[in-house]
Amino acid sequence: MAEGLGERLRRERERRQISLESIAASSKVSVVLFRGLESGDVSRWPTGIFRRSFVKAYATAIGLDPEAVLREFLERHPDPVESVDTPGTEVPAPVTAAGSSLPTPHALPAGLRLRVADTAQMFAKRHMITAARGRWTAVSVDAAVILGTGIALFLFVGLFWMPLAIFMFCYYFGSILVVGNTPGVCLAASASDPPC
Repeated sequence: MAEGLGERLRRERERRQISLESIAASSKVSVVLFRGLESGDVSRWPTGIFRRSFVKAYATAIGLDPEAVLREFLERHPDPVESVDTPGTEVPAPVTAAGSSLPTPHALPAGLRLRVADTAQMFAKRHMITAARGRWTAVSVDAAVILGTGIALFLFVGLFWMPLAIFMFCYYFGSILVVGNTPGVCLAASASDPPC
């Protein structure tokens, strides 16, 4: 960072009679980092979002527009992660445990990388029946158990819908709690899947 910005920030802070300690206490950022900002030495500063939030916190604490100060700061002192993406700079390929490097489709700058989990399969494998025939079998087993119990309840109680609804509720939630799925699905699951 050029000396002008840091000096100007320090003068504005002193003019408003704000101590670095009070800014550090309110922003939970080390006083050493803010001293470095004012003296033009940001070599100990973190990169990325933390650097930006520290500059914004400092600017807000001394009453300046945080976006304007951040823009000027980044112009004078760009984020090191952004400056890696220059022509001729190569990022080493990832290395496997065996020591061989993996092919990379394109070189990316070094820095924080986030990977999103694969959400294509929402359920565990053992809960999925891929073949339509297996799904129909599962539905048939569950429907037979529910209707058979409903008819038995009608013969003993004399009512059909309310006992059937209560049994269906208990059947569904009880089987999920006990075996992790309905009995029809557990019976129709393929032999390669672990038993329910």
